[in-house]
Amino acid sequence: MGDLEEPRPDPGPSGPEGRGGLSASGWAAVTALGAAAITAAVTLLTHFLPPAGGQQGAQEQVVATSPRAAARTPAPTPAPAPAPQSALLDRLTGTWSGPARSGSVRYTMTLVVTGSCAEGRPCGTMTTDALPCVGAITLVAIEDGPSFDFATGSFTPDSSASCALRPGGGDYFVLGDDVLSYRTGYDGGTSGTLRRVG
Repeated sequence: MGDLEEPRPDPGPSGPEGRGGLSASGWAAVTALGAAAITAAVTLLTHFLPPAGGQQGAQEQVVATSPRAAARTPAPTPAPAPAPQSALLDRLTGTWSGPARSGSVRYTMTLVVTGSCAEGRPCGTMTTDALPCVGAITLVAIEDGPSFDFATGSFTPDSSASCALRPGGGDYFVLGDDVLSYRTGYDGGTSGTLRRVG
């Protein structure tokens, strides 16, 4: 005798008239597609929408472009700024002269800084009586101290042929109270102290 099989219930018709649905593998596919759609949506949103801070900034920009809203929106408080370069250049403008020394050679140096001096622009002349040299100077940079780095791009025709051009800078003047301390960045052995004379 064999094993008796229990009769299986007839699933019946599927569709609108009968009970039916998706099989377990069908539901797994629907779930996988749903998860993929959510992942894709989140990826797109995070890549194409600005962060929350960016959205706030964009809203503030829109508000600020409206004349009525701009009158009601307070202006942001600016961060404190360092002393403007123009104020430092105003303090430097004028004629400075004093003793300088390169090794055992002593000479007088005169620096004339014009009112139109600015970074990257001609600023006046630097003169030494040792050779003599009268060089046209350009401001390379203003550094902490405040220290002004000047380049010498050319010399007047009456200057000595031994005068060395320094187109990249290297003549440093540190501004104090009506005194300029001078040093070079290219040989380390030249220094001086200049005082305002005009």
